[in-house]
Amino acid sequence: MSVPMTVEETTLSPAPAGDVWKLCGAPASIAEWSPAVGKSWMDGDVRHVELTGAGQARERITEHDDAERYYTYDYVDGPLVLDAMSSRFAVHSTADGGSKIVWSAQFAAVDDAHGAELAQAVSGMYQAGLTSLAALVAASPS
Repeated sequence: MSVPMTVEETTLSPAPAGDVWKLCGAPASIAEWSPAVGKSWMDGDVRHVELTGAGQARERITEHDDAERYYTYDYVDGPLVLDAMSSRFAVHSTADGGSKIVWSAQFAAVDDAHGAELAQAVSGMYQAGLTSLAALVAASPS
């Protein structure tokens, strides 16, 4: 029986949302800022990612909106043990002129044991990616 799970990680940056989006808004750019991804490329609407030490995965980009600064994607196949997974990556403007970066996923784990393990792995990957992205943004000229 599938077990529904949700993961959401966020980070704040003093940089304007538009500047942050320039660094991370292209789905194929994920390898430039996420330590979990060694290489990434697009083939049509499918993003291929080589996960560091974990093999290759394919993700279908289902929405991509530069004006609203977000994209969504569905996990197609790869090393993760799950029935389905949809994720959203977004950069929002904050009242102080900075940005809030949100990376979330909803997925169906194959069972409770895999669900807890998978949630921890996805959360860790998203946290590491956001930490790395925030450092990249801080080091980038405005």
